[in-house]
Amino acid sequence: MPDGYIHTPVVIKERFGNTQKDATVVGINTDLEKTGSFASRMHFETYNLGHLMTASVVHYRATGKRSLLDCGIKAADFLYRFYKEAPADLAHNAICPSHYMGAAEIYRATGDKRYLELAEGLINIRDSVKNGEDHNQDRIPFRQQYEAMGHAVRANYLYAGVADIYNETGEQQLMKNLSAIWNDIVTRKIYITGGCGALYDGVSPDGTTYDQPSIQQIHQAYGRAYQLPNETSHNETCADIGMLLFSWRLFMATGEAKYADMVENELYNGILSGISISGEEYFYTNALRKTAEFPYKMRWPKSRQRYISCFCCPPNTLRTLCEAQEYAYTIGDGTLWCNIYGDNTLNTPSLQLTQHTDYPYNGRVTIQFDKVKDINAVKVRIPSWCKDATIMVNEDMISSEVIPDSYVEINRKWKKGDVLELNMEMPVRIVEANPLVEENRNQVAVRRGPLVYCLEGVDIQDGKKLSDVVLPANILLTPTKAEIAGHKYLALEGTARLTEHIDWNNHLYHDVAPTEKEVKVRLIPYYIWGNRGETDMSVWLPVSK
Repeated sequence: MPDGYIHTPVVIKERFGNTQKDATVVGINTDLEKTGSFASRMHFETYNLGHLMTASVVHYRATGKRSLLDCGIKAADFLYRFYKEAPADLAHNAICPSHYMGAAEIYRATGDKRYLELAEGLINIRDSVKNGEDHNQDRIPFRQQYEAMGHAVRANYLYAGVADIYNETGEQQLMKNLSAIWNDIVTRKIYITGGCGALYDGVSPDGTTYDQPSIQQIHQAYGRAYQLPNETSHNETCADIGMLLFSWRLFMATGEAKYADMVENELYNGILSGISISGEEYFYTNALRKTAEFPYKMRWPKSRQRYISCFCCPPNTLRTLCEAQEYAYTIGDGTLWCNIYGDNTLNTPSLQLTQHTDYPYNGRVTIQFDKVKDINAVKVRIPSWCKDATIMVNEDMISSEVIPDSYVEINRKWKKGDVLELNMEMPVRIVEANPLVEENRNQVAVRRGPLVYCLEGVDIQDGKKLSDVVLPANILLTPTKAEIAGHKYLALEGTARLTEHIDWNNHLYHDVAPTEKEVKVRLIPYYIWGNRGETDMSVWLPVSK
């Protein structure tokens, strides 16, 4: 529109009217209550404007062209005028607030401080929302929030946007909020896969108040601490992407390895599972368990779909995977940071290098420096799962003692021809959850390197039931080369225990069955489950000690 407003369903409705025929032809949502900008917060206008602003900056950086950047600036100008003229209305419409990140990116691209003023102001005007709700994280002022709450996508986009503002302003109170919220998520509310937003439907406050009228319904909620169901887990892919964006910005602010570690966990486990091997089908939600016996049909299917009626996840997944290269390296103050490993080449005017590795299936990483200028230190990330590693430069041992979840700094005048080699031991790990996670008591998950593994029904010997399989705590799982739909990976093969099958029809309780038999199993990385038709699956499995 001439004033910079753009939101496809609203514009189409104004042009074509409100007839069902017109709506069907153009494929728009017929539930729009009123036409016009910001007529309903459920139009998600600021969410879409934010993505446009961010995409315009990425396009400008990649191509040097201003064609899309000028569109993003026009959208930012619209929001700036709206912020000045009707801040309360703008605050009320901040749902999945990607426009916080968008405004910060427009500021970085242009240097125009009006856009930094906009980004800061968007946080401040949240306090003006009347009758706010935890669903949208606006019941109380942001600077009073120290726990993750509400709708997980809205929350994580908010936290990422605030982190952008902290990175530009240095306001310490914001970092106090952000670090406390991030710690709350990773120590009490996140799945082992990086999944965020455990509940299809939650409430807040939940079980902690006698004031019944104050309790609010929350969709795809973070829920209570340690409330992490598996079969009914929601975990929208966009929430996991939001956690990646949040964690990356905290890493850029602090340089702490734990944030980069979460970026890696989200990429391999939380996000990559959202797309099929073919690249044509998608998950909206990412469950950690699926069984044919489950008696409920959830709102979102547990098989990937070619078309998802809520449009956000497929393009968000694709842009995130395309952007993954941006997280591999960072440079600052003459230091090269190696953050995310993978076979790659880096080519800049001052630095050219080649990384060779079969990561995430092999822990050997070799980096050859083909061109170096003004690099006096290299920081190598040691992942949280790595307990044993060696680092060599030009075949000379640099370090054989490493601290998990940290960076090892190697100071020297780096030159052309230097070769850095990192060798990380990658054993299979049997993992248990905090005992307060009731759904996972007496169960274990399997990890190797950064990957979370799962068991599908098709990989159980003789077609035995997934619910009858028990993993011995000392199970020997052997990495084995395998392939699904042309995708090569390492499976983990071993011998589990099998309980005597019980017919649970019309039974709620039963005597414990013996586990005397053995059964061969093959575990696969969680990110490739669901690519072989309908079958049961579980990340967490019963354990016998």
